[in-house]
Amino acid sequence: MENSLRNKKLLAFKVFRYVIFYPFDLLLISIFLTVNSFYQLTKIKVNNENYIINLYKYLINSPSLDEEVQFYLEKLDSGEITRTSLVFSFLMIPAETERKLFKTNGILSHHLARLTLVREHLPPAKVILDLGGAAGHLIEGSLLAMGYPSIPDRVHIIDLPPEQRMFGSAILSTNEVTTPQGTKVTYYYQSMTDLSNFENEIIDLVWSGQSIEHITENEAEKVFMEVHRVLKPGGYFCLDTPNRKLTRLQVRMGFVHPEHKIEYCPEDLINDIEKFGFKVVDKKAVSPMPFSLRRGRFSRLELIDAVGLSESADEGYSIYLKCQKI
Repeated sequence: MENSLRNKKLLAFKVFRYVIFYPFDLLLISIFLTVNSFYQLTKIKVNNENYIINLYKYLINSPSLDEEVQFYLEKLDSGEITRTSLVFSFLMIPAETERKLFKTNGILSHHLARLTLVREHLPPAKVILDLGGAAGHLIEGSLLAMGYPSIPDRVHIIDLPPEQRMFGSAILSTNEVTTPQGTKVTYYYQSMTDLSNFENEIIDLVWSGQSIEHITENEAEKVFMEVHRVLKPGGYFCLDTPNRKLTRLQVRMGFVHPEHKIEYCPEDLINDIEKFGFKVVDKKAVSPMPFSLRRGRFSRLELIDAVGLSESADEGYSIYLKCQKI
């Protein structure tokens, strides 16, 4: 009885929050449902294609393009999704609801895209500095755990102490371990803004995997300056980070993660980095979402389907930049 009452209160709170933060969404949903109810009352049959076209017209408030209609039509016709789940895919819903509706979630698909990035697009290096690279109980760190194909001699990992991280981590009895492949991994429990342990021009590759968004813009500028200092001439600074052009569509109030201090648009991040003596030699979209970017409406189904990369950084759920020291 107590649990039932608690669940009802939680549901009421979520509905109230939705009304406060997304009133225009509710208006569009009401219009779409009214139109759909009219067809049902008049016994006019609406096929899947017309259902999608109506969804674009009344909920997304935008004319549909053939490639977008075809994307959702294939999923409806195959039974992969229902009409109800299609509607919910365009709404702000909790992660647990997403998993129930689609039997998976976009975060898993994005992780698969990031695995491809690490395994196929990072440059080989012998000495690596990984900013924010701890990986739970995997003592080799996230870069090696994700399948980085080269075998470096050394990996230096900077991260916060385990007790200060949201998801915790293994607490090592020593700050240095050696992997079965012979790579020496050294941990430094400190802020990524502090690279004072490292001499000038000793690192081949600095990797920042989904970490630059966890510090402020001013702190990031300090990191860019220090990364340039510790890199060898011609060395690489590679990073991926959420793309604000997409995340602002997903979460219109705040950021996609409670620990994020900032989320960058591609052009802003490139401009910031190139001020400190870098040239961006490659950029990619990680989990490309061109339909969502074009329509200004986040599609969870598009993210679930986006397990690859593209050359247009603007359309990625995350941005990847490969920057060379000049």
